[in-house]
Amino acid sequence: MNAEEKYQAELKQSDIDHHTPTAGAMTGHIIANLVIHSLKINQASLFAKGSASLFLDEYAEKWLNFEKNEFERLNYLLVNNGESIPTTTDQFKEFTMLEENGADKYNDGDDQLFALVKDFDTQTLFITKAIFLAEKEDWPELAQNLINFLAWIKEQIRLTQNFLGHDLCEGLYNEEDDDDDDF
Repeated sequence: MNAEEKYQAELKQSDIDHHTPTAGAMTGHIIANLVIHSLKINQASLFAKGSASLFLDEYAEKWLNFEKNEFERLNYLLVNNGESIPTTTDQFKEFTMLEENGADKYNDGDDQLFALVKDFDTQTLFITKAIFLAEKEDWPELAQNLINFLAWIKEQIRLTQNFLGHDLCEGLYNEEDDDDDDF
């Protein structure tokens, strides 16, 4: 099998895995979300004004470093277990569940910061599902890594919501508001 045939087989398997979610497929979404979220953190850190820019001066680099390291850890966990990972821009766009818009850099600084919080919250949905699947598939190292990642994200949500003067769950996803349980 040549390189193109191998890649096409990978894409076919990835499509199957995403229709019957596996821990690996769900983690592929997490990896794609990390790439897009990192871009959005960078954008906000460069363009946010007001007190949000001061918050981002303190946290953006920490967030970017943590997400870069998590991206690498998850990639290695998947590859070390024979799983496919998103590696192309097209795959990151296909698998991310985060939305990006170049015009967002002109939004109010607090709005940009809150958008990052909502992205953290969106990531928790995929991480929680991936933890469940990793435990079901007896993949303890992936489950443990994701549990630690989830705890970190929840801390970032709390810190940022406090800074914005919001209650912890204000404006975030609520299962009761969503009748669609599909991932």
